[in-house]
Amino acid sequence: MRLVSAAKHAALQTRYDRTAAALEKVEKQAAERAATITRQAAELERLRDAHPDTPLSQAPPVQGDAEVRRQLHLARRAIRQLAEQIDGLQTSHVADTRELHDLRQKEATP
Repeated sequence: MRLVSAAKHAALQTRYDRTAAALEKVEKQAAERAATITRQAAELERLRDAHPDTPLSQAPPVQGDAEVRRQLHLARRAIRQLAEQIDGLQTSHVADTRELHDLRQKEATP
């Protein structure tokens, strides 16, 4: 069994503390980014609702059962496509975060 010197242990402990602090900082930034994106998306949706793209010149026609089903199908398809886009973006974000973490580790290492 081999013992580690106090200086080496202190250096490793300092390095660990820096890495933990950097990770915490990155996670906090990611959470802030996600909150900002959510807030801006809600604001954009609110503005779109307040100011529609095209004015309604006449009342929309009464929709039958078939039209409601068609619109429901289109809405579900759009939701699936958006979910796929989100999955891709989240995967990309995780990869970018890991790369940033690795670069910071390399930079901190003498």
